[in-house]
Amino acid sequence: MAQEQLAKWFLSAAALSTIIVPIGVDAVLLSNGHMNNPAWLPHAKLHCAMSFFAALSLGGSALAILKVRPVSDHFSMGLAAFLSSAFWIGLIAAGFWPGTSYGFLNDPVLGNVREPQFGGIIIYPNVVASVITIVIAITGYWLTTYKRSIGQSR
Repeated sequence: MAQEQLAKWFLSAAALSTIIVPIGVDAVLLSNGHMNNPAWLPHAKLHCAMSFFAALSLGGSALAILKVRPVSDHFSMGLAAFLSSAFWIGLIAAGFWPGTSYGFLNDPVLGNVREPQFGGIIIYPNVVASVITIVIAITGYWLTTYKRSIGQSR
């Protein structure tokens, strides 16, 4: 039972991260670089707002699944893990689109914001948050898988 609760805790944490972090960081902390950025066209702001609502929908759906389904339901827990990770996978993938950037280097509103480096590798906080949330979701899902595989081997 403790492992099921731990799995549910991990999956809930990933879902809450999907709801709170994108909106809190992009709409509040960095609003001048995003939604309040005068350099952004209204259609670009539409897509930014869409990402906020996508994050809210994905994280909220994951939380709804976790609330109404038992942790031992392997498919539901997999779905909750996917919903909690999909936004973040999209963020990582979007950085490979030509002309996009994970950072704010030479930003006309925020200035020349330099991300930290480690061993010459730029560390983008949004990518780090993405990887952490994905790992948390995978861990929660793995705990449901691990429990199932242990039970079947006996």
